[in-house]
Order: sequence, then C-alpha cells, then structure tokens
Amino acid sequence: MKATNVESLFGLMDEAIKLLQTEAELSYVEALSETLENLSFEGKAQQVEGLPSKEAVERLNSLYKKMNLEALDKEIIRKSIQLTFIKATKEDKLQMNHQMTPDTIAYLIAYFIGEIKKDKTEKLHVSDLAAGTGNLLNIVLEHLTSRGNEVTAEAVDNDDLLISVAANSGSLIGLSEKIHYTHSDSLQELLIEPSDIMVSDFPIGYYPVNDRAKNYKTAFSEGNSFAHFLMFEQNVNYLKESGWGIFIVPSDIFETDKTSVLMGWLKENVHIQAFLSLPADLFHKNGMKKSIIIVQKNGEKSIQAEQVLLGEIPDLKNAQKMQSFLDIFHNWSAKMI
Repeated sequence: MKATNVESLFGLMDEAIKLLQTEAELSYVEALSETLENLSFEGKAQQVEGLPSKEAVERLNSLYKKMNLEALDKEIIRKSIQLTFIKATKEDKLQMNHQMTPDTIAYLIAYFIGEIKKDKTEKLHVSDLAAGTGNLLNIVLEHLTSRGNEVTAEAVDNDDLLISVAANSGSLIGLSEKIHYTHSDSLQELLIEPSDIMVSDFPIGYYPVNDRAKNYKTAFSEGNSFAHFLMFEQNVNYLKESGWGIFIVPSDIFETDKTSVLMGWLKENVHIQAFLSLPADLFHKNGMKKSIIIVQKNGEKSIQAEQVLLGEIPDLKNAQKMQSFLDIFHNWSAKMI
C-alpha cells in the first residue's frame, strides 16, 4: 500500500530505518541518514561490502517504492522526516544541542521575519550556522518563498550526520537548489556569502577549542568560553550591514557572571530590538528555558527601536492569546522598524 499521509509515510520510513539498523548495526540516526541518502539518489538502497544483504536491499527498495514520494505533498515528507528524527532523539538519546527546533518555534520565527522584511519581492539570503537537521531553515525558506520572495540560503553544521540529514531532507522537499550545505565547525572562517537574515538555535555550553575562541571578542580571558556567546558574534560577522539576526538563546543569557563580555560586544555591533521568552512548558527543565532575541546589525539603514519589545510569548496552543501577541508584534514592527 502506497503512502498517502504523514502517518503512513512515517510507518514506511521507520520500517526501512529499522531494517537498515539491524542489517548494518547502525544507530537509528545513522540508519535515518542512510535512508534519506538512498531516497535522494534514485530511491534505491546502496550495498557496501555486502551490507545490507541482497534480500534486505530488495525489501528496502520495495519500501522506498511504496513511499510514493513523487506524488506526495512536500509538507507530508518534511513532517514524516521530522517524526523519524524525533524517534532518533529518543532511541539514541541525542544530546540537547543535536535536537530539532520544534515546528511551533520555527513558524513563529518565520512570522517575525515576514513582519520585519515586509517587501515580498525582495531577494533575500538567509543563513543558519547551527543548522542541525535543517528544520528551522526549511520552514523559514518555505514561508518566504510562498509569499513571493526569491530566497537563497546557507546551512552549516559541525555534525556530519545532521548536515547529511539536512541536505537530503532539503533534496526530498525541493529546497536543495536554494540551500548550500557546509559540514564545518561554524566558528572557523567560513566560505559563505554575507546574509540579509541569520537564524539559529544556538548550541549551549562551553566551546572546547580555546585557540580558536581567542579570536573572538566574546571569548573569556581564562578557561573555555561559552559557545553561544561565540556563535552570536560569528553570526553577526556574516550579516550584511543593517541585516537581521533572530536567534534562540538561553533565557538567562544576560543573567550570568559573564554577561558583561557579551553585552559590551553587543552594544558596539548591534541594536537589540526584541527579547521574547518562550513558554516554559516547551522545555522539560526550567534551567533549559529559552528565548528569542531579535537584533539588527549596525549600518546606514539600521535604527534602534524606540521601544525594545520585551515580554513572554503565550502558550502556543492558546489561539486567542497567540493572536493577541501576534497583533502586538505586528503593531510594534509597523511603528518601530
């Protein structure tokens, strides 16, 4: 039976992934990456050094055919891939920095960008230097493209499996021609074009390569520096003058004993336009609570909003409160930006 919706496509993908897991002794996320690669290139299973077996290859090819990807809506494919990665997160116990940015947050960021960049005919270059599986970037690009913008993008990540998932997912949902994928430590010098917009769900924690960190003004004078401070600086480095950055950051980013390092750099390089706390129920531990910060890089066309938008984003499931919040953001952006 061919796939017709998210549930049926996920079922077929999951079956194919588990078969590869068993045959080649792979983790779930490794088998997911290989499955997406097979689907992206002719939709056929690849055999390396006799693995998977001939019988397994035939079974995999039968499952791939049943997926019926050519006839499916791209959103069904994207959501099905998302479900497989959520399963990988649980089965492989992936670390927090490798987990996918949820749709709800990604759609909210896409909305913010639409309100800030009001010209639907403007050509835009968007980048994510911690792209992971590409879910955040994909949703932003789909939103901008659907309203008429011509969009190109850069996706960078230091994890080879995640950037492989991102690239092959992009291929399957028709975005690969718009996005250039790079497997690299994002804190190295990058061969990418400056962007109109940077989006990112920053990795949280300490960055271990002190020799590289010392090149950043947000590095600490002693010991390992915060990766999210360095990523903030690097993202702004690759923004065009007056370009916009919309980032997911720890809610306590301005409440640590190292905050002065970041704040001093921010004051010299960007305008902080908004800081909005995400609902606490999105995070399992209160200490992991995150917020969305919106900044604009200094430049001839950049203007500090007279009123920085501060507050809490309401429960995303409460339609009435969310609509009120979106109206507030719309009115604020219309007056302040």
